[in-house]
Amino acid sequence: MRFLHPEILWLLVPIIVLGLFSLYRIVTLRKNIKRFGEYELVRRLMPDLSLRRRMNKDFMLLSVATLLVLAAARPQMGTKEETIEKRGIEVMICLDLSNSMLSQDVAPSRLSIAKNIVSRLTDKLTEDKLGLIFFTSSAYVQLPITNDIVSGKMFLEHASPEIMPDQGTDIANALRLASRSFSTSEDEKIGRTVIVISDVEDHSQKAVDMAKELAQKGIAVNIIGVGSDNGGPISIPGEGYVQDAEGQMVISKVNDELGKELASAGNGLYVRATNVSGAVSVLTKALEKMQKADFKQTIYSTYDEKFAWFLLPALLLLIVESIYLNRKNRWIKRVNLFDSSKNKPEK
Repeated sequence: MRFLHPEILWLLVPIIVLGLFSLYRIVTLRKNIKRFGEYELVRRLMPDLSLRRRMNKDFMLLSVATLLVLAAARPQMGTKEETIEKRGIEVMICLDLSNSMLSQDVAPSRLSIAKNIVSRLTDKLTEDKLGLIFFTSSAYVQLPITNDIVSGKMFLEHASPEIMPDQGTDIANALRLASRSFSTSEDEKIGRTVIVISDVEDHSQKAVDMAKELAQKGIAVNIIGVGSDNGGPISIPGEGYVQDAEGQMVISKVNDELGKELASAGNGLYVRATNVSGAVSVLTKALEKMQKADFKQTIYSTYDEKFAWFLLPALLLLIVESIYLNRKNRWIKRVNLFDSSKNKPEK
């Protein structure tokens, strides 16, 4: 089972808090009753009072709220498992999350444009297998090679320098991890490529050597450069602009020269993302020329809505709660359908 809107499940937290408050209220009321004397004796003096009924009523209301939240989250269950065949390539995207990607020399920011490019690529590469790596001076696989494009977009939403444990830019490290992250498919004829999206501010030459190594393995290295010729300052939220040792504002610029060198060494393309649609179009046209292979994908082709499982019990509980009284009802207490003494004949 899955929830179409899992974010709605956060509403269960205040329901739990209300449940604890209800329990606290019942316990406090019981203690207050004991102050007037022995609990059972005081209860006899207040025959209409029922703590159990209050507790049951609160429980029903909280249960209704819980069931309605679960129904609103749109529970769904796959009803038909289907294996389909696709024909495509394997693509590993490496997204730079260094602080320099926060520069706003291109609006709204380098990182926003980079994330937009990844999103557009995933929309285009629907027949291919896709993986995602986040990198700074270190690199981490966020999404292994898969054809589950939806998961890739989910990881992308939270991509920011804040989630990385360190800073810097080490493209060689990202390429090294990418080369180890492709599937171990027996079909070695399938095209494989790495797409690095970065401002390419890597001051090490190790990346060029690593790009050559990947090219020798048949893995093309494509670079998408993000940034402007004039560059811009780096603004870190809550900290202000980055400054050098002399207190001067650091100006970050996209490194076209290194980007082109990396792409050349990796038998790929270098594209400056001056226009997102244009950059994606150029790159996807190049990827279409790569060697494709057949692979199978198992999916749930249809999902059934299961909100009724939670909505109907909620409505029934709500009806019961509406006629369920906090206090004992004297009229109902006097009704005794099974009092045999009334049916005895008079002597």
